[in-house]
Amino acid sequence: MNSRVVLLGATGYTGALVLEALRRRGVRPTVAGRNPTALSAPAERSGGLDHLVVDAATPDGLRKHLRRGDVLISTVGPFERFGFPVAQAAADAGAHYLD
Repeated sequence: MNSRVVLLGATGYTGALVLEALRRRGVRPTVAGRNPTALSAPAERSGGLDHLVVDAATPDGLRKHLRRGDVLISTVGPFERFGFPVAQAAADAGAHYLD
């Protein structure tokens, strides 16, 4: 099984810090967010990471891209609005979820 680490919200302040911490540990996550133009910058700066255009407001779209065993790290806020639907999308796909 080829599991991935997917970093949702990679273009925000917290997402950038998490991306940097993952890269220092040798992890090459798939960066994810709603703005394709904004996603390309951190993906390229980090050595050409895969990127995924998804919107936390539409968790069905996110669910389609997750696979069993993937790890979804979400830095998207506000948590009150996006936390549960994103976590549910991960659970439905059989992915692990970190917030």
